[in-house]
Amino acid sequence: MTFISHAIEIALTRLTQQLLEQQTHQAVSLICAKGQFYRAEVRLVPIDPQALADHLPE
Repeated sequence: MTFISHAIEIALTRLTQQLLEQQTHQAVSLICAKGQFYRAEVRLVPIDPQALADHLPE
């Protein structure tokens, strides 16, 4: 798992909350950054709380 900035973690948490409120587990969008277009995909995958340590950054 790669460390990302605190601001991105907050944004992902907010996005996750909104997706769950809409009862969906994925979002797809097109984004333009630095003159390049990207397809951004977010997919929520539930994990077992007992396996949480396996998913934390080292």
